[in-house]
Amino acid sequence: MDDFLRKHTDELGKCIECGACQAVCPVYRETLDESRVARGRMALMEAVLQGDLPLSDRLNEIVTSCIGCKACAASCPSGAGADFVNLLGKLHLADAKGLPFYQRLLSRQILSRPQVMAASARLLDLLGRRVYTPLTDLRLAHPFLPFVRDGKGRTVPKLGPGSRRERTPSCLPEGPIRGRIALVLGCGVELLFPETAAAAVETLTQRGIEVIVPPDQVCCGAPSLHMGDADTARKLVARNLEALSDPDVDAVVTLCATCGSTLKELTPRLFASEAASALSGKIHDLQAYLRQCPAPAEQAAETPDGPPLRVTYHEPCHLGRGMGVRDAPREILQNLPGIEYVEMQDADRCCGGGGLFSVSHYDLALKIGRHKVDGIRESEAQVVATACPACQLQLTDLLNREGVAIPVVHVVELMRRIHLLPKPEAESVCSR
Repeated sequence: MDDFLRKHTDELGKCIECGACQAVCPVYRETLDESRVARGRMALMEAVLQGDLPLSDRLNEIVTSCIGCKACAASCPSGAGADFVNLLGKLHLADAKGLPFYQRLLSRQILSRPQVMAASARLLDLLGRRVYTPLTDLRLAHPFLPFVRDGKGRTVPKLGPGSRRERTPSCLPEGPIRGRIALVLGCGVELLFPETAAAAVETLTQRGIEVIVPPDQVCCGAPSLHMGDADTARKLVARNLEALSDPDVDAVVTLCATCGSTLKELTPRLFASEAASALSGKIHDLQAYLRQCPAPAEQAAETPDGPPLRVTYHEPCHLGRGMGVRDAPREILQNLPGIEYVEMQDADRCCGGGGLFSVSHYDLALKIGRHKVDGIRESEAQVVATACPACQLQLTDLLNREGVAIPVVHVVELMRRIHLLPKPEAESVCSR
């Protein structure tokens, strides 16, 4: 396999060990462990390449404890991409030492096979809501259950009703066609938050955009990459390049911040090709794309009756720091009728989700996320909007643990809930 770490040794030389990363790293803030901050990780990777540091379980523990929030890279005065170097370290370690059995199973047998993933999700849904959740009410069962803290179990999300790809391969606007896009659903949206996909399709078609949902799209490869499985990620990338490379679409729009960041940034950087670069240039986050194609004036909605809904926004790390999309979601929320938008303190601070991070490092994820709960409480918001399914899961769990009954929704779902645009009849506009 390619030794990605040696291919990108130039990144290691950029670190000037100034310590600016200490002030922003969510893991370091909670652990105060120098080896778990950007400059410490960079020094460890340099020692590995020089042969001064053997690959060990301790090193693997340090490398896998990076949440990948990109805060270090965003604040680095010398432009060092410590988050990228840490990812290279994961790939290097996995190549040398192999993946644990459960990660091989998850990456190679489940995430890479949509039908198997859907079946596995249904099984987990059954076990989670029918077995795990009821057992968390029994104190005697707590020592035998995962993710139980302070007498409360983890919030289990409800599985969505089947694949959006199968139900909506293409959706046409009722009026003149102003554009044509391919929609990347992402595993989280497709399996857990189908209402996000429905809201996106409705909103886009109302703006005259023809929406194609490529049926052959697969996982973006981010989970496999962050587990260190470059081989599986490469295969997923190849399948997505074929599925999403329709020359007749104007843009490829993503609903998940991690999917967008992976397809736009990581794919062409790790698996360089003309096709990867071409796809990268077409990737747009949904909110940023909507700002480019505003709704026609005649479709503007009246302000709903009653007091305004107080809404705050959590900025996903991979959207703000990864894709550079910061203003678009806020502008959308600020201009929604019937909405009182309030910016929470440190809206761009990591919530502790990080995809699989909150599974493998649950206690640390809860510590990181408690600051986000404080910010939401102080905002006195009635709804939290975001643009990442992993953040939705994490924030919902955090808020439920604290007894805060506030829904967490995708920005576009909030747009549909308050009827920003007239709701189309889905069956009449979507070709089957």
